[in-house]
Amino acid sequence: MIHRINTDFCELSIFAKYAILKVFENVFYDIEKATIVHQKFQEFFKNEPFVLITDRNFKHEVDLNLYKNKSISITNLKGLAIVSENPEERERAINEQSLFENSFAFFEKLTDAENWAEAFFR
Repeated sequence: MIHRINTDFCELSIFAKYAILKVFENVFYDIEKATIVHQKFQEFFKNEPFVLITDRNFKHEVDLNLYKNKSISITNLKGLAIVSENPEERERAINEQSLFENSFAFFEKLTDAENWAEAFFR
C-alpha cells in the first residue's frame, strides 16, 4: 500500500494501480463526498489508469447520480469492483453496472477483487 486516508465517512487505501474505498456504515455517499475522494484519486494517480474497488461490507447508500455527473467523472478509471458478501449488495450492483461504462465486476472476497484489479495491468 502506498497511502491510507481516513475521513469522517470513509477509508481510502491507495495502491500502485488500484484503490480500495470503504464507506462507513449508514453513510449516504453523495456528490460532495465523491468529490473529496476523486480529488485524492487525481492527487495520487494523476492521469494514470487505475481500478477502484469498493468494499461494501458496511451498509450504506450510494447516490446513483454519481454515475451520470460529468463534473466528477474519472476518465482514467478503467474498472470498478464491488465487494460484499451481502446478497442485497449484489442486486444493487446489478443496477449500478448498467450505469458504468468500463469493466465492472462483483466479488464476495476482497482478495479476489484485488487480483482482478492487478490483472488489468499485466
